[in-house]
Amino acid sequence: MRTNRVFVDTPMLCNQQLLLPEPQSLHLGKVLRLQPGQFVHLFNGAGGYYRAEIAVVQKRTVTVIPLEFIPDKPAATLRIILAQGISRGRHMDYTIQKAVELGVASIIPLATDHSNVNLSTQHVANKLNHWRNIIISACEQCGRNNLPGIVTPVAFDDWVVEVSGTPRLVLDPAATLTLTAITPPPAVLTIISGPEGGLSEREIILAVRQNCIAVRLGPRVLRTETAAIAAISASQTLWGDMA
Repeated sequence: MRTNRVFVDTPMLCNQQLLLPEPQSLHLGKVLRLQPGQFVHLFNGAGGYYRAEIAVVQKRTVTVIPLEFIPDKPAATLRIILAQGISRGRHMDYTIQKAVELGVASIIPLATDHSNVNLSTQHVANKLNHWRNIIISACEQCGRNNLPGIVTPVAFDDWVVEVSGTPRLVLDPAATLTLTAITPPPAVLTIISGPEGGLSEREIILAVRQNCIAVRLGPRVLRTETAAIAAISASQTLWGDMA
C-alpha cells in the first residue's frame, strides 16, 4: 500500500512532535481523512525522508511524530540542468512537472524570442511561486526527496553568453548531430529547449557561437513540452540512472 508523502519546509528530528502547516494538515486530515496511528512520509527537500506517525488530528491541524530517517540511495551519475524557454501556461507547467519526475537537478526559465512573457517583478514572483509548488507536488508524487532548484527567469541572450563550463546541448530540429555523438559521457549536462515555435534561428546561431552543441531528437519536430522531456529521458537512458 502506498504511503502518503508530504513536503515540510522545516528541519525535523526523530521522536519530536511536529505540527504540520495548515495546507498539509488540511490535506491529510480533511481530504485524505487520515487518523492517529496511521503513517506518512515527510521530506524537506534536502534528501532522504522521515517515516512519521500521525499523533493528533484536529479541525485544521495535524501533529505528527517523525520516527525514523531513511537516507536516499547514492546520487545519480548524471546531473541535468534544463534551460527551458518559457512557454504558455499549462505547457510550462507540464514541462516542469515531468522534468522533476525524470530527475533534473535544476531548471532555468529563459525569456526567448518566441516567449510571450511579462518579466515585471510581481509577475515573476507569482510565476516562481507557482512553479515551485509544481516542483513540490511532483516530488511528493514521484518519491523524490531532493527538491530541484528553479531560478528567476533570465533573458536567453544574457544567459547563453554568461554561462559556460559544462556541456550545453541546444535542441534544434535542423541539427545534424544527435545525442549519441556526445563524448565522453558527461557528468553534468545542460539541455536548452525552446518554447512554442522553438528557439529562433538567431538564438541557435548565438548559442553555437557560445560553444553550445546543436542536436536533434530524431526526424520529427516535437512540441515544446515533448522536446524537453524526450531529451531528458534520452540523456538519462544514455548516461544517467535510466541506463
